[in-house]
Amino acid sequence: MGFIINGERIEDSELEDEFESIKEHYQSMGEVVCCDRDDEFWSFAKDNVINRTLIEQKSNEKYGPIEESEVQARFEELKTEHGGEREFLDNTGFNTGDLPMILRKLKSSMTIDRYLNAEIDGSLEPTEEEIADFYQRNQDQFMTKEEVRVSQIFIEPSSQEAAAEAYKALRDLREELLEGKDFTEAAREHGSDSNREIDLGFMKQGETMPEIESITFSMRVNEISPVIATHYGFHVFKVTDRKEPHLIPLTELDGIAEQAALEMRNLEIEKLIEAIKSESQIEEFTSESTH
Repeated sequence: MGFIINGERIEDSELEDEFESIKEHYQSMGEVVCCDRDDEFWSFAKDNVINRTLIEQKSNEKYGPIEESEVQARFEELKTEHGGEREFLDNTGFNTGDLPMILRKLKSSMTIDRYLNAEIDGSLEPTEEEIADFYQRNQDQFMTKEEVRVSQIFIEPSSQEAAAEAYKALRDLREELLEGKDFTEAAREHGSDSNREIDLGFMKQGETMPEIESITFSMRVNEISPVIATHYGFHVFKVTDRKEPHLIPLTELDGIAEQAALEMRNLEIEKLIEAIKSESQIEEFTSESTH
């Protein structure tokens, strides 16, 4: 499947690349990207490719193509910002073989930015009422993260043989804790590292190891965890307190005016794209129909 947009042919390979890029983006955000979301991602990919092509066409029609020397100069700036080409590639996850593709995407981005910056008012500033409305409509973005306060008993076995003994000792100790033994007292008696804090304080998700996080954030206050093995050793945890997510007051938020302004700009871009689409010819074709 591909598109012919105002006479310009867009092959299915470009859509496939966009589809994979979108999946990688959502995966990097920690979201599930299983196959049941493929239709959603394909829809995003189609819209992105069509919109990008339409704006590039308008930009080239009005201002002419961007010179390759300009693209190369901008690429040199980006490399300098990262500390050099090697650092740029490491930071972006690309390799030397990707350089032609990087330059193509950079040219596309420069072409689009040139047109949008000329067509969209760059001085959009939301009023206080518009900021308040943005805040009300996007409250889920302004919630604090859930936190749990955790205490631990930790044993670091000195050898593989000692690991079995450490596990059994903690499992037996856990039974005593479940019967009412004081957790802090037990930690002082049995923990192998006297310098290690018993009370770990409040933790947010993403601040500790996944194997610890998955247990502690699913526990109730005063609940005792099973024995948990990590590459450090064996742990038993107790959740001593928790903070549920709550809405951050508008007056305490930094940068919300910029976020509201970005939403306003995105709405203007959507209107601009719809206007371009209304005067464009977009045809879809299947690969089989072209042979």
